[in-house]
Amino acid sequence: MTRIRRLPDHLVNKIAAGEVVERPASAIKELVENALDAAAGSIAVDLRDGGAVLIRVTDDGVGIAPEDLPLALERHATSKLGSDEDLEAIATLGFRGEALAAICAVSRFTVTSRARGLSQGTRLAGEGGKVTQRLTVPAEPGTTVEVRDLFFNTPARLKFLKSPATELATSLRVLTQLALAHPEVGLRATNNGRAALTTPAAKHLRERAGAVWGWEVADRLLGVDHAEHGVAIRGLASPPDLTRGGREELALIVNGRPVRDPALTQAMLDAYRPLLPRDRFPIVVLTIALPETDVDVNVHPTKAWVRFRHPRLVAEMVAAAVQQALRRPAVVPGVQVGDDWGAQASATAPAGGVAEQPALFGESAPLEARPLFGRVLGQVQDTFVVSASDDEVFFLDQHVAHERVIFEGLRRELDSGKSASQALLFPEPLDLPPGARAVLERWRAPLERLGFAIEGFGGDAIVVRAVPALLKGDEPKRLIEAAVDEFAGPKAGEPALERALAFVACRAAVKANTPLAREEMERLVTELGASETPYFCPHGRPIVSRVSLGDIRRELKRTW
Repeated sequence: MTRIRRLPDHLVNKIAAGEVVERPASAIKELVENALDAAAGSIAVDLRDGGAVLIRVTDDGVGIAPEDLPLALERHATSKLGSDEDLEAIATLGFRGEALAAICAVSRFTVTSRARGLSQGTRLAGEGGKVTQRLTVPAEPGTTVEVRDLFFNTPARLKFLKSPATELATSLRVLTQLALAHPEVGLRATNNGRAALTTPAAKHLRERAGAVWGWEVADRLLGVDHAEHGVAIRGLASPPDLTRGGREELALIVNGRPVRDPALTQAMLDAYRPLLPRDRFPIVVLTIALPETDVDVNVHPTKAWVRFRHPRLVAEMVAAAVQQALRRPAVVPGVQVGDDWGAQASATAPAGGVAEQPALFGESAPLEARPLFGRVLGQVQDTFVVSASDDEVFFLDQHVAHERVIFEGLRRELDSGKSASQALLFPEPLDLPPGARAVLERWRAPLERLGFAIEGFGGDAIVVRAVPALLKGDEPKRLIEAAVDEFAGPKAGEPALERALAFVACRAAVKANTPLAREEMERLVTELGASETPYFCPHGRPIVSRVSLGDIRRELKRTW
């Protein structure tokens, strides 16, 4: 029978290090957070091989007194908590008293610190958590922590490190998030002697975003500013046409702490969802400020996750703040065209539907005179409508453009309580496999809101009694089969009604390889320009491709 025994301190420290220090980026995060808590105005991070060989973090903060420096290397020793009450309202980035001890337990380390007001500093050096040297040395005010050969004494952890390039990329992502969270602090990072990140102290978040993401990107970001119910959300968000292929440039900062919170990230993306193409992500940095008593940061040793007292409220506030920014006129760039085109568009655009294809363009609400895409020139390959302004030529995919117009029209009808439905003269029974019947039953409510009438889910067959008026020309059997195919696949985070609306709009929209009369093209372009989101269809596909006439003139060496 195995006896219970107390683990030695050095083994306890190694176990703790496995929770706190996963890779070089984890150590960098903890050391920079300590520097920020020490009121540093400038922080330098020097790496070798992405941090696997060397991590050196130097700050100009308050420093550590000589008598306190040995304590700083012990587990559960900290200057940031003094009582149980302090744990209820944590206002610092670090508080557990574990990070420095855990890092030193799995590395060869040197800690040098000079407290403000003292003439000399103190240096402690050692490896594996044991101090082997203590010296009084000349030093600048502040603290320098040097970590060499991370995981040298834990081979199992060492073999899981990635390539130096991968570790560097992960470390820089961590530093970027901290730089965005604290723009008032200058942060510089080098790798193998070369500058990897330079962010001078900034007065405003946009200045810091320019240093991190580039000034061209920062100038285009929309300001976010929303405060309600004790929660203040500020930051920057990209317009829908400025996106990235991954989530690396999404930054959520809670009370100065970069966090990973799936619910908040999803709320932020939901605000963009109708505007973004598939598999594209915005560039966003949001700072969320709320009372410390309403957020629990003592969730995980890495302090990367938090809990909120009112999580749903915070998520709704994030979505509302981003939506508010995206509703501004700057989101949809205007196109300046001559007054003669505005008059001509008014004259040529029909007041109601076009007689030749009443199902394509029926009666609609009066349109705002906003020739966003200029004057219609014609159609290419019976698929792309071509228009032009004084500055650009536009190629519009007629199917996805019409899909967007129908989608927003249907949504307006639903908001007003109307939903046009067409009863079938002869209700059509359909035999469907159990899986298909289950899909339809799950989607029955949103489909019925759009005008479908489906009965008989208790037996082997269903009966279709009505379809949306826009789809009355479709064969009901094929329509239901298409609905099953569309709704069978999972799409996390997408509301059911929006997805059903997109399905109906796609089925009703004019198809590619369909000739259009000029009046139909003009009507389509005008309606698209009046829509809320004219650049992407409800499924996320782009609608418009633009060619700058200025680029064409330069290429053809046309100077006038």
